Amino acid sequence: MAMKYLGIGLALVLSFEVTAREGGAETYPQRVISMSPNFTEIVYDIGAQDQLIGVTNFCKFPPEAQKKEKIGGFLNPSFEKIVSLKPDLALLVPSYGRTIENFKKLNIPVLVQDNSTIQDVLDTYDVLGQRLGHEAQARTAKKKLEDRLDAVRQKAGARQPVSILFVVGHTIGGLQQIYAAGNDSFVGEIIALAGGENILAGTKIAFPLVSKEQLIKRDPEVIVDSMPSDEATGDTIEKAKVAWGQLPSLRAVRNHHVYFLKQDEYLIPGPTMVGLAEYLSKIFDENR
Repeated sequence: MAMKYLGIGLALVLSFEVTAREGGAETYPQRVISMSPNFTEIVYDIGAQDQLIGVTNFCKFPPEAQKKEKIGGFLNPSFEKIVSLKPDLALLVPSYGRTIENFKKLNIPVLVQDNSTIQDVLDTYDVLGQRLGHEAQARTAKKKLEDRLDAVRQKAGARQPVSILFVVGHTIGGLQQIYAAGNDSFVGEIIALAGGENILAGTKIAFPLVSKEQLIKRDPEVIVDSMPSDEATGDTIEKAKVAWGQLPSLRAVRNHHVYFLKQDEYLIPGPTMVGLAEYLSKIFDENR
């Protein structure tokens, strides 16, 4: 499910001191492991990929990252593998919870940084740039990302908002168990930036379960049905089209404004998140 790439938690940075002064020269971690796809993307974006030695099974972007050593996933990190790599820094999001303590017990330095909001992502550029010794590259990459986001934001200000339901998962071939992005989520923030009006505004849950009755009552102009690329086959998408067609009273269905998104990287709170903003902006243009 696409939502598996999304992180939650409180904003904080916890870390051991992993830089040292030797003869006046500052040294930086050289054996870094990333426990979240967003860290992996940003490490590459700031030019620190040579310091990255291990990534999770879900770190697929950029594609070169898949050549790094695999250290398991969110629910099943392989500490045997992690220890064998002799990391001098591990990058984690707060939602790892007790796993963070496991790293500390193994005397592996950690840096814990949230990725719940756009600002969290931008802050991570500063944090990783400093910790990995790539401050100049981080500033440049961050500025490029900010400029693209600002361009989408300015375009949104010139048009009326478009109501949208952004689906992050549902039963394959049917519309049972529909989960969608609420306002209190990273995706919800991107929707607003691009000029969308989330029909789930007001919900306190990041990705709530949505009933068909709610959909009919709130009647979105646009529906984006996001699917993991490995599930978004032609057959699966065709079945999804048929399923949405069973709700002809919805404006999005009636006006053929149901879109199928299969770019996994767009849902990672990192540099590729701007792709989602630009994708939505284009859709909203078509509807205004």
